[in-house]
Amino acid sequence: MRRRPGQLTIRHIIGAAAVVLVVNAQLTWWIIFILGQNRDRLELERGRLVAMCERHAAQVARAEAEARADLEAALAGGRVPGVAPAPEPFSAWRTLTTPDCADRWSTAGGSVRLTVAPAPDLCVESVPRDDWLASLRQAPSVDVEVVPATGVAARSTSLSGVELSGPLQGWEVHPTEAAWELVLRDYRRRIVMMVSEGSFFALLLFLLMALLWRTIRREVELERQHRNFLSAITHELKSPLAAMRLSLETVRRGRADAAAAERFLDNALKDSERLQDLVQKVLEVTRYGRGDRSLTPERVCLSDLVTDAVEAFRGRALAEGATLDADVEPGVWLAVDTEAFPIVVSNLLENAFKYAGARAHVAVRLSAVNGDAVLDVADDGPGIPEREIPLIFNRFYRGGEEMTRTTRGTGLGLYLVRQIATAHGGQVDVARTGPDGTTFRVRIPGAEVWEESA
Repeated sequence: MRRRPGQLTIRHIIGAAAVVLVVNAQLTWWIIFILGQNRDRLELERGRLVAMCERHAAQVARAEAEARADLEAALAGGRVPGVAPAPEPFSAWRTLTTPDCADRWSTAGGSVRLTVAPAPDLCVESVPRDDWLASLRQAPSVDVEVVPATGVAARSTSLSGVELSGPLQGWEVHPTEAAWELVLRDYRRRIVMMVSEGSFFALLLFLLMALLWRTIRREVELERQHRNFLSAITHELKSPLAAMRLSLETVRRGRADAAAAERFLDNALKDSERLQDLVQKVLEVTRYGRGDRSLTPERVCLSDLVTDAVEAFRGRALAEGATLDADVEPGVWLAVDTEAFPIVVSNLLENAFKYAGARAHVAVRLSAVNGDAVLDVADDGPGIPEREIPLIFNRFYRGGEEMTRTTRGTGLGLYLVRQIATAHGGQVDVARTGPDGTTFRVRIPGAEVWEESA
């Protein structure tokens, strides 16, 4: 059996699920990748600040080594401390007589000094210039600063500085709090941006999954309704055809007398009318089912139109032992399509007699209420289950499994009623349902009541 074009298959479901899984995996990988990239960038910024501190510490060490070398060169050249001027970058120097002399930088009385012992019996103490010390304390960038080590402990930043030696012993070169906060702010901003974009894509993925699930459910339901429709059409076609063939063959072979032959021919005629009704129903779906057919409304007396449709159905009701009452307000005028609107009345009546059971009682009422034409068709059947009310106006829908139903039908009648009512700018709904019966109500705006002249 060939598959119906557009029919949902397992391959479609597997393909859609695979797409969702791939998108989900891609989203997860993207989130992990972006988090890693953001963390790496933070580490790069941290490394940049630390490298700036280390570079300045190296410059301080190099300047200290050059100053020491200049001092030793001056002493080696025969310059006498206290007599000759101190070499750069020192402002003063002198000879000490202390036996405990070692090469070191020290701070005494808030002044920085360098002590060297160029010979076993010689000890020289030099004082560097203040401007030279100030130049060493000058940070190379606004992102770092040179501060006393005792003031770093109170900082909130998690970055550690680089300790300085030589003339700046007891000092550290350290990233500024503003620079580190700027780095952290950019890091947090990227996380927020990533979370926002990830949340958007996750929401989009969720919506796609929900749409996929809804589409699958809808396709499955449509497929079920389509099977029910085919089953109903098959039954509706086979039953009258078989009955017609049996009746005609009986008459043709002379197995019935004149009275019986007349009865068989009447039955065949009724079955042909049943087939004609079925074909007419399919044609009506073709004409009105899609809702894009342009109606040709004209101002007519809706009261007469409804009365004629009810009277055309009354003979069928009497033949089935049912009763049909009509309460039509006279003089109700409305712009309707005179071909389409009688279909509304006949389909509602057919639906009422079909499900109300044997010896049904159906009441039709037309009235004008607040400028709307209101058509009520009520039966005394068992009612409609609550869960099926939102579905009964769908195309092909019939409650339960098709092969277990005892009522004839294709699931198109109420669908056509809704399509035609909507095309007229109105609506149809279930006004009442329960164990004592169901009432369908069609409401179309633009009605007027004209009193008929005597």
